[in-house]
Amino acid sequence: MLANDGPRPSEEHRGYELLYAAGERSWYIKADAEAPRSTQSYRSAFTARRAIDAMLDAPAVPAGKNGKKEKKQRA
Repeated sequence: MLANDGPRPSEEHRGYELLYAAGERSWYIKADAEAPRSTQSYRSAFTARRAIDAMLDAPAVPAGKNGKKEKKQRA
């Protein structure tokens, strides 16, 4: 293990928890205390925060009648 790879405190960003995994040198996201950590890892807390912002700020795609994304109709 590297000398600067010690434990780091978790952080909170927009309702999500950011966890550092020492040994992996990666950050993970958790939606809440009972949720599993994300499968996607991030090299820094900054990039993990940016990923949360992208998830929350992306416009929602409306679902169709059968629960699938609707395709645009051609004119």
